Amino acid sequence: MFTRRSVFTGFSAFALSACANTAGPWHIPFASARRRIEDLVYSAMVPAAGLVIRHRGEVIFAEAQGLAQGAAGEADRVSFTPETPMRVASVSKMAAALAAHRLAARGALDLDADIRGQFNPALVNPYFPDTPITLAHLLSHTGGLEDPEVYWQALPGRTEDLFTSSMWRTPDWGPPGKGFRYANFGYGLAGAILEKQTGERFDRLVACEVLAPLGLDTGFNWSGVSLERRRKGATLYAREDEGRWEVQTDGPDHLAGTMPAVLTRERAWLEDYVPGTNGTLFSPQGGLRASLLDIAALARAAAKTPGMATPVWRFDPARPNGDDEQGYFETFSIGAQIHEANASPIPGVALIGHHGEAYGLYSGAFHAPALDTEIAFAVTGTSTSGRARSSDHPVMVRATEPLWAAAATLLAGL
Repeated sequence: MFTRRSVFTGFSAFALSACANTAGPWHIPFASARRRIEDLVYSAMVPAAGLVIRHRGEVIFAEAQGLAQGAAGEADRVSFTPETPMRVASVSKMAAALAAHRLAARGALDLDADIRGQFNPALVNPYFPDTPITLAHLLSHTGGLEDPEVYWQALPGRTEDLFTSSMWRTPDWGPPGKGFRYANFGYGLAGAILEKQTGERFDRLVACEVLAPLGLDTGFNWSGVSLERRRKGATLYAREDEGRWEVQTDGPDHLAGTMPAVLTRERAWLEDYVPGTNGTLFSPQGGLRASLLDIAALARAAAKTPGMATPVWRFDPARPNGDDEQGYFETFSIGAQIHEANASPIPGVALIGHHGEAYGLYSGAFHAPALDTEIAFAVTGTSTSGRARSSDHPVMVRATEPLWAAAATLLAGL
């Protein structure tokens, strides 16, 4: 059983008051936000939960509760903290996109160049065979793709081995560059393009361009993450009905490993991999292992990049131009999800960043430009009831409602 305690890493109500520009008593929203996170974990809806708030580049709130490991009895218990690395799911896409933007800023690649011929067979949309497809299209989910049943490939397979007729959405929303459909596979293709353009393996490329400059001990599929930090990483869980927590990914074997956790077939070796042949190998769509503090910093860097803060697609309900997934998506840039102020999970506060949902985890990392503030949150597993969609906003589930409410309470005081 959990005891009612805080895994608090040295922050306090005084630290909040000192860092925030507010006329109100900060201990009241601080205590309220902290209690929401505690109650979420002690309700047994999630094995662990956490929230980080950064204001003007400084952490003003960092709270985490629950177990990073051992919730299913698979290992000794390890506490979840704001510094615990975990598979952050689609929040990872910001790191991949940010690497592309930084390369483009140096002239090392062109986001708007036609990339169809860089694949063999060529990446040609059968409905619009004469229309170019660009890296910008892939990163903004406007390339005409949709996820096939399988969109990852084990070593030594090729990206092109995944090409099927089912990876193309219907032509109703127009040619590539027009209609939006969220497609994880597009980021696997983008990973291949980044490797082809640079000759560097995706995990190492993103580490060099993004993660190391930000000072982050993070990496895709645990690549480059220090072993000490990996050993303290979070396992992801799910639970059906009233059953036990079940490990979904990053169980004891993965956390005890020393090599990147990539899919390989028998007699295949990562050291033999040729960059550009399998863009899905390091899971550009969701494989980043990072902490709440890490993804808060990542969201700030992404939102400060003009191309990631500038919308290229907005849902038009009068003339449908994409799949908004019942309001989950309303605006997208080249690599980031945007919640405009009139449709934000925090009413009136525009947000730039990304959500993540996979293997029982729900996460998010966003920058609020008007407040110069970041929020980062995660739950590392969910019960059946926790996965139910919230009536408060389409991006919320019951397990993340308290985290959004806590963030809103704290942001209201800035």
